[in-house]
Amino acid sequence: MDCQEGRPTLPSSRPFLSTANPSRPSRPAQFPQTSTPSLDAIKRIRRAQGISTQTRLIGVAVDIQEDVGNEGNGGSPGERQTSPVEGGEPSGGSSNTVPILAMVEAVTRGVEAALHNVLADGKMIPSQSGRCSRRHRVCEDEEVKLEKESEPAVHRDFILAEVRRLFKEKLGITQDLDFIMHRPATAEDVRAYEYEDGFGPDRNNLLFDLTQNYSSPWNTYILKLLCQELQARCKEENWPIKRGDNYIMEILREHYKRLQTVWRNAQPKLTSKGVLETPTETEARLVEGRIQMGKDSRQANHRQNKYHRRVMVLDEMVKSKSEAQDDDLQSWKWLRSLIKTLGEHGMSSEESSVENGVENVLRVKNMPWRRNIDRELEIVDFQCLLDTDIFSPQGSKPLTRKRSPDNPSTTRDVVKALPLALYDGAWFAQLTERQIEALNVPQQTFSWMKVVVA
Repeated sequence: MDCQEGRPTLPSSRPFLSTANPSRPSRPAQFPQTSTPSLDAIKRIRRAQGISTQTRLIGVAVDIQEDVGNEGNGGSPGERQTSPVEGGEPSGGSSNTVPILAMVEAVTRGVEAALHNVLADGKMIPSQSGRCSRRHRVCEDEEVKLEKESEPAVHRDFILAEVRRLFKEKLGITQDLDFIMHRPATAEDVRAYEYEDGFGPDRNNLLFDLTQNYSSPWNTYILKLLCQELQARCKEENWPIKRGDNYIMEILREHYKRLQTVWRNAQPKLTSKGVLETPTETEARLVEGRIQMGKDSRQANHRQNKYHRRVMVLDEMVKSKSEAQDDDLQSWKWLRSLIKTLGEHGMSSEESSVENGVENVLRVKNMPWRRNIDRELEIVDFQCLLDTDIFSPQGSKPLTRKRSPDNPSTTRDVVKALPLALYDGAWFAQLTERQIEALNVPQQTFSWMKVVVA
């Protein structure tokens, strides 16, 4: 197979010479029985090596009009093709006219050789069936999930940091926001790689196809290159933490999804008037989105700190009550179980506000789906301020938290898979059967206890 610039070409065919014996009349040529001469060759290749998910066909046009005479002459097809005359020459008067059957056989052999080379040595390697591939992907996902659940958080943080460093170096960015200036791959290059014989992504200048997800052939090729680069760094730098390719690919895909979202958000959107945004409008939308993202990040950080602070308070109280053998030990254990069952996502958020034009306060957002546990939470929060022997009063003075039905409601989604006792009864009664199934309420019950300060 001759190659030019890395592209496979059809094998060159030598001209066929007429082998007709002048003393014997040539046998009438037979017409092909089908309109696709190379169909049998394609079928043989498919039976031998299978066919890929991206089917590629090679069509060869066969022009037989010159060899077919006028049907109005009344002659038979054989007589119209090669009527024997004296001297053994065809009726057309040309001594090197090739019979159609020989031409069809030559084209068939050429197409068969080309398909064999493409399917065996080219990019169209026969793949397994979709069902097997899906099962294989499910098994890989399960392995990665188990590995993530069993590893320490510090190990995953190390791998995530190395993945971020790799993306920054290969893409020439310092933060994810810089990816909005990324120049994506052209549609012509992507199509040439996926459906023709294009060269594919440049190793020294990685350009993602941002119109497609990470599973496209173009983006998958880039992610595999990055995975190889990361594994090579792991060996060269002798990392203390090593992970398999499936684990690394899962992180690379997630990081690409975040970068793709950043890039897509920076593209002009349609306005309410049906026209594209101007650069100024796009910039204003991005700035507003960044402000909201920062606000959401701060609130999430506050919820996490609030959760860990309350758990720490309750752990210390349970420890203290256990040592003193106090009779309210079970009440403190129940409060700790309540907070841990809700988790950090079950903690409320606050909005800063100014009361009476002087005092800065935090207005606690209402959570319609959560059972009213304001009294229980106040007991825990007040204990942190009350017992200064255990909890140091160092740091800035906390702002006053105001709870009121008039406060704004949270915009976060409801926390799922909680015991039924932790959901508000009136809110739960308004749900449809489909919404109740989506909550995935566990069968286990949570015994409720009414706790008051003695």
